[in-house]
Amino acid sequence: MSTLKKLPWGSLALLLVTYFVFGWLLSVAHSSQVISPVVVALTLLLAGSLTSALPLVRDILTFSLKSDSRAFVIVATVAFVSAVIVTWLQVFAHILVVISAESLARLDLQTARFTQLQAFLILSAVSLAGLGLGAVAHTQTIISFR
Repeated sequence: MSTLKKLPWGSLALLLVTYFVFGWLLSVAHSSQVISPVVVALTLLLAGSLTSALPLVRDILTFSLKSDSRAFVIVATVAFVSAVIVTWLQVFAHILVVISAESLARLDLQTARFTQLQAFLILSAVSLAGLGLGAVAHTQTIISFR
């Protein structure tokens, strides 16, 4: 079976559209030159974290909860992040949709027996293409209406 036939086109299309909308929203918000590289780095980090081995994540979490002071710092951090999420609920909802779409695409790639590197490259390419297309589409729409 060829690689193109193995690709989960439905979930990759959903991922592309999700990142397209996210790129459009970032362009609407007039994100600065500092924000764009951060979003690209976080996009690659998300793709990398979804393709990394789960035992590594488990080891990090169990190591961080071995002492009371670390547990307190984690609880305080979770409380702070929760407050930020509630304050910026609309932004967080978009981010949650992006994470969900990328997780679905990762699961479909895993089911199709792609390697971790192949899955990372596919997720990264589709995600970055969606971000770029969304930003370009917003920019072109503004230019055409002027």
